[in-house]
Amino acid sequence: MLTVIIPAHDSAEALAGLLAALVPAAVDGLVREVIVADGDSDAATAALCEDAGAQLLRGSIAAAAAVAKGNWLLILEPEMRFPSRWIEVVADHSSRATQPALLLPPLGTGWLAGRRQANSAGLLIRTRDFGGTQGDMKTLRAQFGRRALRLG
Repeated sequence: MLTVIIPAHDSAEALAGLLAALVPAAVDGLVREVIVADGDSDAATAALCEDAGAQLLRGSIAAAAAVAKGNWLLILEPEMRFPSRWIEVVADHSSRATQPALLLPPLGTGWLAGRRQANSAGLLIRTRDFGGTQGDMKTLRAQFGRRALRLG
C-alpha cells in the first residue's frame, strides 16, 4: 500500500484536481493515506485537505515520510496529471519490484516535451529506502531518478 506525499504551498486549485484523481486508487486499496507536506498554506488548502481526508502536515517531504504508514511512498507535485492505467502500473511495480520508479505524466507535444515530462515526474520509492532523505522534488528526482524505472 502507498502513502502519497504532496509537497504543496497555497496550491488549492491544483491540489483539488490531484486529490480527485487519487480517489479511484484509494477505493481500489492501493492508496492507504495522503499527506500534504506544507510549510504554511492558506486556509483554502487546509480546508481542502480536511474535506478530502488528507492529512496536512506542517513540514517537509522528509517529515511526511517519517510518519508514513505505507510500504511505498508516491511523491507527487500538486500539478501532476496521471498517465492512463497508472493505478495498474503502480500497483504492479510496488507488488514485485524494489527499485524506485518515476511516474511520468502524459507526454505533451513539442520538442521539449520529454524533458518537461521527466521534470514533473512523480517519485515512487520504498519507504525504507527513502530513509531521512531531505530535499525538494527536483533534488529527490536527481538522487533517486538515476536508478529508477520509468512508468507511464
